[in-house]
Amino acid sequence: MTDLESTYRHSTVRVGNDVDFFAAELDRYNTDLRGRSNSEKREQIFKLLDSYYNYARNRVDRLQASQAGGRNRGAVWQRPGSVDMDVDEVEEGHFSVSAEEVRRAEEEAQTWDLLRRILPFRYQDSELVEEKNGRNPVPQSRREWWEEFLITDSVARERKIVLEWLQNSATHGPPVDVVVSELQHNAERGDILAHGWLHTRHKIKLQKSVNGYQGVLDPNAATSQSHLGSNILVTQLDPDAVTRQGRKLEPQDEFFERAIWLGCFEMLRRGYSMSEIRDWCAERTELWRAATIAPLPLSNPQDEEQFDFEPGSLVLWRRMCYAAAHDGGTSEYDRAVYGLLAGDLESVDKVCKSWDDKLFTHYNALLRTQFDIFLMKKGGKDLVEIAARFPAFNAVVYHGEPVTVAKRLVASLENDPKTSNEALGTSKSLQAAIVANDLGRYLFHQGVVLSKKANARAKSKLIPEINFPISEHINEKKYVGLGDYDGLRTLAHVLIIVNTLDRLSDSKKESGHKAIRHAQENILTSYVSYLRLANLEELVPLYCSKLHEDRLYEVLGRNLIHIVGDEPREHQLIIMTKLGVDIKEFGRKLPLIYLNDVNDKSVRCDVKGHFKILEEGPATLKYGRIVRPDFIGDDSNDMEGESEELIRTLEWLIMVPGLFLETCTYAIRVYKYFLKRADLRAARALSVRVSGRYIAMEKLTFITFVDQNQDDAHGWFDEVANHDFSEAFLQECGVSRDRLLNVVRNLWELECLVRALDSMETLASMAGLSRDPSHPPAREMWTQAVSDVRNVKNCMQPVLNNWLMVSNEVDNDFQDLREAYIPETVIAYISTLHFAGGAVSRDNFMECMDLAALIAEKDSNIAQEFIKSGRMKELLESFAACSKALAVSTAESKGKSSKKHRELGWSRELWSIKP
Repeated sequence: MTDLESTYRHSTVRVGNDVDFFAAELDRYNTDLRGRSNSEKREQIFKLLDSYYNYARNRVDRLQASQAGGRNRGAVWQRPGSVDMDVDEVEEGHFSVSAEEVRRAEEEAQTWDLLRRILPFRYQDSELVEEKNGRNPVPQSRREWWEEFLITDSVARERKIVLEWLQNSATHGPPVDVVVSELQHNAERGDILAHGWLHTRHKIKLQKSVNGYQGVLDPNAATSQSHLGSNILVTQLDPDAVTRQGRKLEPQDEFFERAIWLGCFEMLRRGYSMSEIRDWCAERTELWRAATIAPLPLSNPQDEEQFDFEPGSLVLWRRMCYAAAHDGGTSEYDRAVYGLLAGDLESVDKVCKSWDDKLFTHYNALLRTQFDIFLMKKGGKDLVEIAARFPAFNAVVYHGEPVTVAKRLVASLENDPKTSNEALGTSKSLQAAIVANDLGRYLFHQGVVLSKKANARAKSKLIPEINFPISEHINEKKYVGLGDYDGLRTLAHVLIIVNTLDRLSDSKKESGHKAIRHAQENILTSYVSYLRLANLEELVPLYCSKLHEDRLYEVLGRNLIHIVGDEPREHQLIIMTKLGVDIKEFGRKLPLIYLNDVNDKSVRCDVKGHFKILEEGPATLKYGRIVRPDFIGDDSNDMEGESEELIRTLEWLIMVPGLFLETCTYAIRVYKYFLKRADLRAARALSVRVSGRYIAMEKLTFITFVDQNQDDAHGWFDEVANHDFSEAFLQECGVSRDRLLNVVRNLWELECLVRALDSMETLASMAGLSRDPSHPPAREMWTQAVSDVRNVKNCMQPVLNNWLMVSNEVDNDFQDLREAYIPETVIAYISTLHFAGGAVSRDNFMECMDLAALIAEKDSNIAQEFIKSGRMKELLESFAACSKALAVSTAESKGKSSKKHRELGWSRELWSIKP
């Protein structure tokens, strides 16, 4: 068992609704694409992305609702295994929902959200891009300046998409009020959100009351000194008092101040509109804070247009924000707010807690810097000179080479102590690859990791080892394993979507290197294997159809070979046809896959000189040479392992219309493989389950066979050989009539040998029973013996007449099989006739004499095999024993005494063969 099958077979993963949903949507997309243009096909792909995101987002919502319900009931459920479950079961509360499950589901939803935003941009129509770039109106409002900037800078457009994705992802975290709740609680003001610094105001009023002071307290006055005490509190309550006076607030008000700035930061981080930010601040009577954010919050582009926009004002405003972030502020949060608005890194980085926060900080800085540069170029030399007087952070210069910024940035997050654990997780690694436009490399490495895991214990045929040289180290922590079903499902559909878009794109090509593509497809292969082991065979063709042709049929064949029965196989072929899979090519390649597994052509004929079904010892008068009973083995035609798989490939091939020549050819190869290894039981199972008559009747439907008996291994060949094949059929087969019949003849001859040996085994068992005096044979046994004797005679006819000597090409295997089987089989046949002559009819003795005459003919190919094997003496002894038995039987039938026979010259020594 490979590591792949072991992983899945012992997995506790449950199959949830997501498997069916993703497959159904993918199948619907396949149907909708027919007859559409490339542009329309791309639109369908983008709709598919939307459907995956909506499903993933709804699933997160349900999980969170179930998790909240569990907490409300005072129980946090625990369940090992998959993070997936049926939605209905979650709603009913039948399964636990852990925080880890919710986290994984949320990260998957984020991944689909990122893809649905960024792929339409990367794979947009070239004509649409040209149309957008062709518009060049003179900008007037802030929105027009912003749109003009994005039109002229494709890098900025992509960074804006990433920012919006990060903002949207943040909105699905805890509400802003929950985020600030701890600081709000420490402010010790109950449910009061408004009225500013309550505790500091109370302290100032108290000081004025005690001292009878009127007006604003002078921080340098003696009365203020007593008020200040050791706390050094402010004496005024305007927003700048703390920084202007260099003093503090009451500790509770400091918490309140931090809570408000944290709320503002979170709203900017989540992309709240200015109206939402203004409402939140107004509720706290802090509208002035919203006003400082208003010039460019980078929220919804439709948010509060600013007409008659002056570019220079925004350039200078950004520098004022930078100064506030570095030289002002009362806490890390207000500095972070102004740092975001200024496009700064240092001030914002201090409050970043996650991979998303860090990435947002950098992309925000880059985008604001790019817009700043754009505005200064448009503003002319004067604006540049004025802006140069005030410092500002230049993220573009800081990050260096623009082409590789994203790759270097996500790589740095893997080394950052704050984010390394998260960045090295499978979900964030995938998201990082998407952001960095490095998805192809990521999927290649993922395929390499899966190959390594699949071959850890034993070599995998589905996911072979990769011999492609890899120059860089692969950190396996970043990639999903064979047992991570959710991860495989996500990656499989990502690969399908990206490959499809690449095929539809005029400017992109799929991974050119075959080894890279093969490694990437390990993802799909792993997912298909999971579906098979989860008993979801109906979905296997859908996903296999997304593989390249060199991989498609192998993965399809290996994952469907276990299906038995005509109806299930026919159903699978119908599914393949609907999906556009060439079922004839599938039929051609399936046997070849499994024959290559066993290297059938290079297998030596080890049976030559070792095929023994006769017991040692001389021939007896009554039974001749004793044929070993049950020399084939168990009568069951159900095999195991490679033998069963080879037979099943031919059963599948019969289900595929046409391909008569191919079916016969592969059946011959399978027979040869079995016989070279003396696997007579497998050969017999093949002759029963995929008989030559069955092949002919299924494939040559234009022939009306007289005898419909499937067990007849003899007569069908004459009916085929006597048929006048049409030119169209011969052209379909690609061979002449004579060459076609040669192939059919070889199949017939091999099957006849196996059927003959099978009948001999049955008669040998009867002979064994007849030799046991304690178990006298029943009458029914002799009735069966008559049938088996008839079968063995019919099947031995082709074996005795140029067996495997007529073929389309020189076949060394045929000659080896002749040397291996003819001597032992012929002697066993003589012994069978010998037994049948005494037990069934004396005519069998006469047939044995006819056989002797046939072999004695000049240039007999049978005699040549006996001479070559050095067994001519054994052959003559067998004939002599049979002749003895015939003579005795004849004498007894006439009532002659043994004395009379001796007087006529008969003696036992007459039949002894002298060396």
